[in-house]
Amino acid sequence: MKSYKSQGPRSILAAAGFLIATSPVHGSGLQITEQSVTGLGRAFAGGSLANDDVSAVYYNPADMMLSSGTQAQAGMTFIGIKMEADNTGSTTRLPANLGNVLTQPGTVPVFVTLPSRGGNDDGGTNNLVPNGYFVMDINDRMRFGLGVTAPFAVSTEYSRDWVGRYHAVKSELLTVDINPSIAYRINDNFSIGGGVSAQYADATLTQALFNPLSAFVKDGYAEVKADGWAFGYNLGVLWEFDPATRISLSYRSRINHSVDGDRTITDYIPSRNGTVSATADVTLPDWLGLAVYKRFNDRWAVMGGARWTHWSVFDKLQIDFADGTQSLTQENWNDSWAFNIGVSYDYNPEWTFRAGYVYDQTPVPSAEYTTPRIPDANRNAVGLGFSYHPNRQLSVDFGYMYIDFADARTDNTINLLPVPGLATDTLRVDYTGSGNLVGLQASYRF
Repeated sequence: MKSYKSQGPRSILAAAGFLIATSPVHGSGLQITEQSVTGLGRAFAGGSLANDDVSAVYYNPADMMLSSGTQAQAGMTFIGIKMEADNTGSTTRLPANLGNVLTQPGTVPVFVTLPSRGGNDDGGTNNLVPNGYFVMDINDRMRFGLGVTAPFAVSTEYSRDWVGRYHAVKSELLTVDINPSIAYRINDNFSIGGGVSAQYADATLTQALFNPLSAFVKDGYAEVKADGWAFGYNLGVLWEFDPATRISLSYRSRINHSVDGDRTITDYIPSRNGTVSATADVTLPDWLGLAVYKRFNDRWAVMGGARWTHWSVFDKLQIDFADGTQSLTQENWNDSWAFNIGVSYDYNPEWTFRAGYVYDQTPVPSAEYTTPRIPDANRNAVGLGFSYHPNRQLSVDFGYMYIDFADARTDNTINLLPVPGLATDTLRVDYTGSGNLVGLQASYRF
């Protein structure tokens, strides 16, 4: 049983650390891989091997050696997620004589189990995810790139009176990732690259608090705001068998996030209202990606890839509080895989069309560890897109992707009061989700 109130409402901060731990890594768990509108149209198959924009700065710095000259790129992807949460028998268990139990020591609780109050809801939200890149030659064998992205601007939000309000109401995360990279060509076939990543994360999370002084009448409310910087690195290698055939391998390191925040409680027990500070340290998993690309003729090319994310390192979340206490939550996630395949067609020098498919595996092992903050599930997605080149310098890209989430389920029990087992809430919810992504991007060669 996971206890959120047994450590008091401090566990809101734990949820903040949990979201930050989940999103900044490129596995599932509401990952945001959309750092290229061009890639969106082929479901990111082949990573940056297709050399159709300069997102290699982010995906694999070695791939920057596939082009030359100076190029700037900016784009925006709209991400609209629908995540319907349907109550399937949530219950609240508490003493019918709760008031006496709390005010008269020695009173024996008489437990009753009641249907949880609140209705169904849709936790999906809409977000805009930007990307920006700049790449230039250093010399004939070396290139420099800089990427500035917001790859994890994701959120879920439910109404304050929905059935799972004691588990989650709002979960919002914004990240800004600054990634300078260098690529070096060793010979005509082999190139390497590497970069450093500075990532800023800002999270806001809220949930309702069961109020024993006015049970089932008025809830308290808790909000946490947390932020922090973290640093990591990325590496890549590229092998070109010939001008039409290439393969690459990319790696992003683990990142240790230290998040500082404040928790504010309102409309609750007077002695618990107010603000307190807390910190959380989270190790984010590393990932390894393989990409392949083959051009058959002047018009057709096919590409594919696989990515492994080391999510099993995320086995627990530890929170330290200013008053010297500590909270520990077991997560027990699994490593996950993603596979994609795509195709591109050059209709003429002005127009290129793309299509792709991706399967992305969730790292969440079971309903016990699925939460309304991140109701993750296996997903299948298809992408379509095109590029328009009005001249040799300018490229305008459009991409669309439809995501179909597999059905997921939450079966979580939490403590509603500091005394474990005295009052509990069991959330049983089925999730049905889908997403629509639309992107627009422009690249210019100087």
